[in-house]
Amino acid sequence: MKQFINFSILLTSAIICQYAYALPDDTKQPLEIQADEASFDQNSGEAIYKGNVFVKQGSIEIQAQYLKVSTDAKTRKFSNLEATGQPAKFSQQIDWSGNIVISKGNEIHYSTIESKLEITGNGYLSRMKNSITADYILYMINDGTFSAEKKDSGRVSMTLQPQAQPPAPEAKK
Repeated sequence: MKQFINFSILLTSAIICQYAYALPDDTKQPLEIQADEASFDQNSGEAIYKGNVFVKQGSIEIQAQYLKVSTDAKTRKFSNLEATGQPAKFSQQIDWSGNIVISKGNEIHYSTIESKLEITGNGYLSRMKNSITADYILYMINDGTFSAEKKDSGRVSMTLQPQAQPPAPEAKK
């Protein structure tokens, strides 16, 4: 049974993550944030946003009720975004064809340095009608790999669409 689960996760990774690379310019774009309240601590490099938070950076969009943005002290670049909500949402266009990864959960931690997305609590991740639901999902944006865990007595749930078959070669006449 464990081999079947491992195979299922491998198959899901291959299907969900085919062409699952982020657009290269997203993190080079300005980080635009809107919220009901905002505060910034110059010493720690942390900003806190509360109430109807909306973030846009390139094709990346985040919606949450609370957002903490941390900057790297040396580079002064954004390093981590921690969003909470009911649910917090993250989306990003992953290729030039317009395919989008959509995720949501009670908490979303996005590391711009590691290109890593962690979804905790009622986690959901989808791409092109393929989806996974789990209490915890770790998604590596640059290479499109993920792992998922269900806490307590629950299970990881996946929906996989059949892949299109390549067209059959034409018979020579």
